[in-house]
Amino acid sequence: MGTAHSGGSESSGSDSAGEKAEPTGGAFVVAGALGSHPLAAAFAAEVRRVHHSYAVEVVSGYRLCPHIGEPHASFGRFCVMLDRVPDLEAAAHEVAAAVADGMLVHLVYPLVDLEPTHFERFCNELHAEVARRLPDPPVHATFHPRLEGDALSPARMVGLLRRAPDPFVQFVPEGLHKGGTVFADLATLDLESLLKGPRDYATRTFERLQSGGLDVLLGWIADIRADRDRSYAPYLQALQAPRTPEDPEARTAPAPRG
Repeated sequence: MGTAHSGGSESSGSDSAGEKAEPTGGAFVVAGALGSHPLAAAFAAEVRRVHHSYAVEVVSGYRLCPHIGEPHASFGRFCVMLDRVPDLEAAAHEVAAAVADGMLVHLVYPLVDLEPTHFERFCNELHAEVARRLPDPPVHATFHPRLEGDALSPARMVGLLRRAPDPFVQFVPEGLHKGGTVFADLATLDLESLLKGPRDYATRTFERLQSGGLDVLLGWIADIRADRDRSYAPYLQALQAPRTPEDPEARTAPAPRG
């Protein structure tokens, strides 16, 4: 498994002047079977940029967390897992290491094309494995671009609001997900627990979005997904191509997004 680490303040290098800043805290990790590919770091930075847009424009922009503060603060340990099939052992290693240090962790799988139910099954198995390794297991929430949901009830709306750009799972350590007021920024955000938690806030969110905001929010999600598809395309093509020492394309990053 190839793994690369960089400081949380590193930029993807593809942001335009008008785009919001990258997260500035936590750890940025590139891991997985393709983690040592020459384009892995550049691709992972683009993944983080896209997910930061989702966090800012959707989660923060529509007040999906009552305690969210500065959304640029941190993603905690943000791990881009470059596996085509999720690896349970590799994922458990990343989660356990972060949670043992008291950090929230996101595992993002931009190369995985599993149905939501299959990805959720993997995440549940991952949670069970992490729980075997730690005395105080974290809670987790699963996100996927094709989750089912509708606007018929607060609980059913969860699926719509968790349609992230890529499949990912979030783990929140013991102590960060209790008491409500500990949620200060994206480093302590647990959207699933929020929407299934205090009924009054979930109901108010449901009513507020039903009054006209939901269509706009879903439009933002669609725009971010389209941005994701455009910006990932050259990397996905390069990662799928066979690598040979003589192949110059294997060592050349795609042109920055215009």
